[in-house]
Amino acid sequence: MKIKLLTTIIAGVLLAGCGGGNDNSVDGGGDKDKKTTPVLAFDGAINGMVASYTCADGTSGTTTTKTDGYGFVTVISDTFADTPESCSVVLSVPTDGEAFDMSNRKNMQKVVYTIPKGLLKVGQDVAATPFTTLIEKTMAETKDDIITATNSVFSSLGFGSSLTEDQKLGLLTTPAATLETLSPGLKKSVAATTVVLSDVLVSQKENKTVTVAEMAAVTEKIAADIIVKNPDYPKSNGETIVIDVSGVLADEETFNEAVNGDVPKAVSDIITNPPTIPDADIPDPENPPVDPTPEPTPPPTGGTGGSGDGGGNGN
Repeated sequence: MKIKLLTTIIAGVLLAGCGGGNDNSVDGGGDKDKKTTPVLAFDGAINGMVASYTCADGTSGTTTTKTDGYGFVTVISDTFADTPESCSVVLSVPTDGEAFDMSNRKNMQKVVYTIPKGLLKVGQDVAATPFTTLIEKTMAETKDDIITATNSVFSSLGFGSSLTEDQKLGLLTTPAATLETLSPGLKKSVAATTVVLSDVLVSQKENKTVTVAEMAAVTEKIAADIIVKNPDYPKSNGETIVIDVSGVLADEETFNEAVNGDVPKAVSDIITNPPTIPDADIPDPENPPVDPTPEPTPPPTGGTGGSGDGGGNGN
């Protein structure tokens, strides 16, 4: 019995020493003394996503909790808190999971947002948005640095001169608050662009040949048409408009028509008479559609119970 106990202790020490850089494979339990960082998923705020991060030193992890009704999930990691610039982030929906835009209950199950390495800084808010995702794709495609890629993305979407540098940074870190600082016309345009870009990213998720320039061109064209057809966007007759063009843009012919500068009929039909949701049906962030807390792990059943060296064998 003493030999077996010693063997168990040694094995435990070895396992602890071999933990490598994964200090947040689960965000609870032994992580209670580590630093925490809130991460936002935003189109509007998205409920139901998990955050996975990878840092330059090999540290990585995925949250077990999901984004709450305000769009936040907590990463528990000293590395992520102390050197965020060395980390990239992916916000995604677990397999068979659900996710919703809390501003209009739009289904966001297929959404994946990314934050490229180099965008984050100590003391800066962390948000994963369609804009940060297109910046990540730009860096992968062009090998540009983070500053060049950021400016390129906002210019390609039509905001090169209309947004200040502080506003651009705000849309990448504190998007909801930054939207409220914009002029009414610019706020509508940025909000519509955010929604359409999210749909474009979903529609082209499996397309390995589509370029960033093509995605930006389609987004800019459709977003502008949304404002023309819905001048009170994101409202219509007092209710919130729900735009989802991801399905029709997944059709290659439809997407290519948009690339060539036209708003395809299938898209135009959606944005001309979009569905709406009354304020009474907009989800309550304190009671979101997706429970951000995982189900508790059931206690062990006890295995086979008594064969081995337990019980009354006297050892």
